[in-house]
Amino acid sequence: MPTANAPRRRRSRRLVFAAWLVVASAVLLEGTLQIGAFVVWSMERRPVPEIAPGHDVVLCVGDSWTHGMGSSDPTTLGYPAVLQSLLRERTGRTWTVVNGGLSGQNSRDVLTRLPSQLAEYRPRFVCLLVGQNDFWSVPEEIRSDGDAIDHSAYRFRWRIPRLVAWVSGKLHGAGQAPAAAPPPRGPEWAPRPVTPVFPYGNVPMKRPQNQAARGLKQEGWRLDERKDVAGALRAFEQALAIDDKDPQTRQALVQLCFKSGRLDDAMPHLDWLVAEWASGPDFWIGRSLVIAYDALGKAQDAIDVAAKVLATHPDDAMTWRYRGQAEFYLGRHDDAKRSLDEAIRISPERWSYFWRYKVSCTGQRDVDDGLRTIYTAYAVLNDATAAADDLRALAAAVGDTRLRPVLESFACEPAVRMRLTRIVDEVLAVRDGEAAARVLAAHARRIAVTARNAGATPVFLVYPFVQEASATLRAVSLDLGIDAIDVTTRFAERLGGRSVVDFRAPDGHCNDAGYRLMAEIVAEGLAPLIEGTNR
Repeated sequence: MPTANAPRRRRSRRLVFAAWLVVASAVLLEGTLQIGAFVVWSMERRPVPEIAPGHDVVLCVGDSWTHGMGSSDPTTLGYPAVLQSLLRERTGRTWTVVNGGLSGQNSRDVLTRLPSQLAEYRPRFVCLLVGQNDFWSVPEEIRSDGDAIDHSAYRFRWRIPRLVAWVSGKLHGAGQAPAAAPPPRGPEWAPRPVTPVFPYGNVPMKRPQNQAARGLKQEGWRLDERKDVAGALRAFEQALAIDDKDPQTRQALVQLCFKSGRLDDAMPHLDWLVAEWASGPDFWIGRSLVIAYDALGKAQDAIDVAAKVLATHPDDAMTWRYRGQAEFYLGRHDDAKRSLDEAIRISPERWSYFWRYKVSCTGQRDVDDGLRTIYTAYAVLNDATAAADDLRALAAAVGDTRLRPVLESFACEPAVRMRLTRIVDEVLAVRDGEAAARVLAAHARRIAVTARNAGATPVFLVYPFVQEASATLRAVSLDLGIDAIDVTTRFAERLGGRSVVDFRAPDGHCNDAGYRLMAEIVAEGLAPLIEGTNR
């Protein structure tokens, strides 16, 4: 007779079976990938060339473009093999060109294998073409010298993570062209106009403003936005000379003097505001004093004055914003969030003042809350540029691992989610590309130094077809003063009206004709270097 625990035991057995099935599948997949990688390595493995006495050696290192993927026979028709024939014909010397490329390699792989290759072949020149695989594998940077890896041995490494990285990299391997630009954004991407509720923006001052002084103030604010603090100071000092009773001018001078490190010059203007506030509370003097206190880091004083201003003018968004900022400085994060939410409620269109400051405050304490603020702001304002800018800034400060998970749980309309998903994808793609480019640049520098220390001359190549890595290789070669052969430009020039399809294999690499043209370009680029070293 079945017991009450029988269903529970059956569920437990099913869970255990499912767990074992997942583990067994992963083991089987990893084993299959390892066998496949070994078979491919065995097929790609070339006999080690014997370097006869008197032979000059060029060592070509890199990824599948150096190996010759896409050609009908990489051993004889890849660019290194064709380059050897061309150099022998053109120089009359017994050159040996060693193909040290391997499909799937990134810059880290090339750097770790290079010392053993240099020791074995003792080349005069090292031609480097690598980096496109960095943009999907994003290798960890090598920061110190380690043990050299035998370049002729099969290298074991876990294959499932590389497969996942390759797939998540949207198949942008070495043989693929860069991702196409996203389609143009239509009117649905345009920022959404929001009507502000800002009732105290027109509260009159106790005395009318001087129009000349007002013009100078506006110029001062424009200069301050452009980071021209000295010019802004001059404008406000001129405004003060015309009208020394304007609280906004005094407030701005407190802020600018503090920015310039002239704290003593700021204090008379603060004292004037304090005295005016004490003589009779006034909205504009109070708000100006709150902002001046905030600029000087007097957070509690700013909060005390803000409370009095808001008691009579509760819908002044700017005072709520500076009150929230002061509360954040004092570690009163919940109070700061409430104040900033109130500023946003009153005047939602003021992104730079309210939404962005809330992101800055909450994001430092709670990444998820900062991200929800960005997503909420986009749902209200539909401002893709502002959302992308803040996502990049927050990701740079705290990392980007939460961007997608928080978006998945964020409640919004389907159309808004679609646009936010695209914004997040674009931000993450740029960050991945920037990280890969930094690692590639660091490894390319170390490869050049390693080659030079071994007595070889490093020569950088770029890819025949447009690829992300080429820009990094060009920049490093220029920075280090290394000779670079711009294969991309010369390849396009040499087509002579013929279609690029005639030189490209279906997988995106060169075909036999493409590798021959590439070899001719490299031979032409090496010719002056060979002549220079022969003198």
